[in-house]
Amino acid sequence: MKPALLITLEYPPQVGGIAVYLSKLVDHLPVGRVQVMAPARKGTHDIDMGSSAPIYRRRLVWERFRPSWLPAWFWTGWLCRKEGNPSAIVVSHLLPMGEVAYWMKLVRRIPYVVIAHGMDAALALSSGRRKRRNAQRIMRAADLVVANSEFTARLTETFGVPKDKIVIIRPCPGFPLYKNVPGAQAEEVRQRYALDGRLTVVSVGRLVDRKGFDVCLKALASLKAQGTDLRYLVIGDGPARKKLEGLAAELGLSEAVVFAGAVPDDDLAAIYTASDIFVMTPKSAAADVEGFGIVYLEAGLFSKPVIGSKTGGVPEAVLHEKTGLLVEPDSVDQLAAAIKRLADDAGLRASLGQAGRRRVLEEFNWQKQAAIFSAALEHIAKD
Repeated sequence: MKPALLITLEYPPQVGGIAVYLSKLVDHLPVGRVQVMAPARKGTHDIDMGSSAPIYRRRLVWERFRPSWLPAWFWTGWLCRKEGNPSAIVVSHLLPMGEVAYWMKLVRRIPYVVIAHGMDAALALSSGRRKRRNAQRIMRAADLVVANSEFTARLTETFGVPKDKIVIIRPCPGFPLYKNVPGAQAEEVRQRYALDGRLTVVSVGRLVDRKGFDVCLKALASLKAQGTDLRYLVIGDGPARKKLEGLAAELGLSEAVVFAGAVPDDDLAAIYTASDIFVMTPKSAAADVEGFGIVYLEAGLFSKPVIGSKTGGVPEAVLHEKTGLLVEPDSVDQLAAAIKRLADDAGLRASLGQAGRRRVLEEFNWQKQAAIFSAALEHIAKD
């Protein structure tokens, strides 16, 4: 079987859930099952040399010209002429990369797979008539649609995709399942960020409005006014950082909150270990939706109780009262109550965290998910 070709706009060294999802899936596929075409950027050499799959770095989209996806079409055609048609084309962005797959199927009869992450499908559904129609055309012509959650699978069905063409490949932690963090490393993190022995809440994610970091800041300010003083460690960067720093100062939390920016994986593992409660409560921002949330699983892997919101695919990542707690998005009062409940009950923190770890170890490993994907690609190639 010839390798499939994954065309994606997000791949390491880019950060974020989609880049992790795709790279880990690729890394756990059988050697020779897939090759990757991803954006050209600085700092890719070490990643590409360490990959089990060939990675072609090219400019894939135009910013000023239309159609924006024409460069990806050109380079895909170039690779087909160079090595022959791939067994399938896999695209990770419904629009615009789905156009490349759709037209390659018409011109070269190459089957294709669309990987849907949730927000991409929701945005297409809520866009203007032209984009919605194009997305529907691409989805319906796909030989297979991969969804990252039941929530995303239901979204893809609204495009007219039959259930027998949808397979769920769940995100898994980006860390080894039995990652061990030495006590000295965790202690160094506590000292670096001046955690001072206080209970520490941690959030990890891109600093954008929809992630709900502002809701957490307001909840912590409410708890502080009630006499519950916590440390808050925010990991990640993004366009909302200055606004969030300003809000923390306005709420009188500057001493209690640390905006640490992006950190290496080893440091992140130590941060999870050194923290007590994980919080990320995405907002219900129309099409800008959380399709799942790998960070909940990563926190669970380190036996941390998690708090999420009842939106998108989050309830599939966080099992309410089993691995964590769920609150209504945008609710400062509910989030404050959930944080206080965990802060006041060490036994509950331990039981939820342990259940979260067991669930990750039993259900969320890349070998299992990659095997599902590999079998699906093989089935498409035989058809």
